[in-house]
Amino acid sequence: MSAQPHGPGPAAVPDRTPKAIRAALAPEELDTFDQGYRAAMARATEELDLAPAIAFIDQWWPLAVLRAHGEHDRVMTAAAQLQERAARGEDLGTIPLDEEFRARLRARIDTVG
Repeated sequence: MSAQPHGPGPAAVPDRTPKAIRAALAPEELDTFDQGYRAAMARATEELDLAPAIAFIDQWWPLAVLRAHGEHDRVMTAAAQLQERAARGEDLGTIPLDEEFRARLRARIDTVG
């Protein structure tokens, strides 16, 4: 008897193409995406350089991944909660980026790579 997976498997990561990214977005994001894509392609055409189109894809792809995995709302809720806590002056439990922390970080990086 073979083991069968329980529940849905992980969602596929959208390809880094405009079509795949657009398919993963929420309906209310489509107009903004379409306008930005057209503008990036126009710039790329005018400049004979794909950099604006690539930068546009790089900007939107993480959002498409979050949407495809159903994580966007959770991430946005967590970010809003952190922003509210910061606005109230609450301690967010962050680590200050001081020289001691930098030294520990450098030491850890050196041992890994």
